[in-house]
Amino acid sequence: MKSQKPKKQIKYWYLILILLIIPSVLFFFTKGTYWLMHDDMQMVRQMELEKCLTDGQIPCRWTPDLGFGYGYPLFNFYPPLPYIIGQTFRFMGFSFMQTVKLTTALQFFAAGFSMYLLASLFFGQFGGLLSSLFFVYAPYHAINIFIRGAMNEAWASVFFPLIFYFVYKIINEKKIKNIILLALSYTGLFLSHNPMVLTFTPFVALWALFWLFQKKELKNTSIYLNFAKSAIISLSLSAFFTIPALIETKYVQIDTMFNNYYTWSAHFVSLKQLFISLFWGNGGSIWGPNDGMPFMVGYLHWILPILVLIFLVIKKRFDNNSKIFYLLSFFALTNLFLTHERSTFIWKLLPVLQKIQFPWRLLNLSTFFLSFVIGIIPSLFAKNKKHFSYVLPVLITLLFIFNFKYFKPIESGPLTDSQKFSGKAWVNQVTSGIYDYLPNTASRAPSSPARFPIDAIVPKETKYDVTGLKQGSDWIFFNIKTDVSSVITVSQFAFPNFKIFNNGQEIKYGIEKELGRMTININPGNNQIYIKLYNTPIRIITNYISLFSWIALILFVFRNLWKPLIFKK
Repeated sequence: MKSQKPKKQIKYWYLILILLIIPSVLFFFTKGTYWLMHDDMQMVRQMELEKCLTDGQIPCRWTPDLGFGYGYPLFNFYPPLPYIIGQTFRFMGFSFMQTVKLTTALQFFAAGFSMYLLASLFFGQFGGLLSSLFFVYAPYHAINIFIRGAMNEAWASVFFPLIFYFVYKIINEKKIKNIILLALSYTGLFLSHNPMVLTFTPFVALWALFWLFQKKELKNTSIYLNFAKSAIISLSLSAFFTIPALIETKYVQIDTMFNNYYTWSAHFVSLKQLFISLFWGNGGSIWGPNDGMPFMVGYLHWILPILVLIFLVIKKRFDNNSKIFYLLSFFALTNLFLTHERSTFIWKLLPVLQKIQFPWRLLNLSTFFLSFVIGIIPSLFAKNKKHFSYVLPVLITLLFIFNFKYFKPIESGPLTDSQKFSGKAWVNQVTSGIYDYLPNTASRAPSSPARFPIDAIVPKETKYDVTGLKQGSDWIFFNIKTDVSSVITVSQFAFPNFKIFNNGQEIKYGIEKELGRMTININPGNNQIYIKLYNTPIRIITNYISLFSWIALILFVFRNLWKPLIFKK
């Protein structure tokens, strides 16, 4: 009976956590309503991923409708995890709008559960509950979801606690499952948000070094070997995305993502915005302190750690929990400092930081660290648990009073899938961020939709007839009959490794300089044109690396699950 008690307690605490998280996701269960967000491409990305999967383009790289209908290598560079998760809801029959809302709601619970897992390990069940709720109800979490629509960045935060948890576990337990679970957690981060991988990893290393020092394991090579194993597994599982995304950036125009409006130096925030301001709006981030969007840490998220710090200093406490508090508070302050213009010298000293575009993105990390350290509060009442029984509900109540108001859209209204995928709404989605991964072959982005399947024919007076038109996610097929030899401009961006076939024979194609479209010479008479995007060698290699890695992992897991049953027999 004693062995069953902890399991019952865990279920009990998770039930409490679920009930307290539910208010934050109520909007996502309202029928037929959607919200206005900065990155309003969630539904169309989900639709494009679905087209890839149903067409057999796995993994998805080329999205046929984006780029104003000229096609776009979105998922060759943009992490797909939120949309892979969303596809499970699509398979269950939910609409695209419902899928986006349910995927977002799931992120809230996933973030809460992962933080509870981590914080309860160090601060107990009460501390875990407190950290989890502060993580879920942090203002920046609401900013990411309800204002920015930064689903990938929000999903990345789910893996912060899991990575910290399994790093600690690897140092303390010699179990293969911890190596695998850390690898899976990092894979989730790799497939969620590239800048968060860049900025979070140094703190993971420091967290690991802290515990190696604490446990006097700095010279234990087996632990470093286990970390290396986990890194190799993670890189192998995510290789299909991470490696092409790094190597093939030379094929697209990524400079537009870091210049002009997106210059890092234009997006610092002031101390007032971080700690004092209660402004809440869905405008943009601009130069100076008059931004149209908020960047608040949250009063409770910074006041409570300061009070805890004062208490620890007065009591001269320096136990393990206090050390965790000092370390994570330092991490939080580091990230907050980097959001302020006084840190400009660091940004210049470390140019790699500039790849995150917006310094205020580091609020995602500081939110994690501050929420984590708040979990220490219950342990401060270890000698007077009666008083804490009053403090916990007060803190949770204050959290709801201060922050719950942010967890709803500023603007929302009725919407259907058909409305989102038609008219001006459709144009806005297929042209949004069109310069982010525009192929290098284009000198500018298209200003009008593609005239599918061909944009132009030379000579202009050529009489032609197009029949049998078919299109998949990364291929086009059509018959074209002309009366003279002609040059046609296909309404499709060129991108490595497109191949074109005419009447079953591969032919060479040109690339026009304006939009980077493919052009082909055709003979008079019947021409059967087939255009298909094939994988480059690096895509092929990494696809197989990930495929075999996932198969091996699944077989390993099933083998270990079945082993106890076999031995019992």
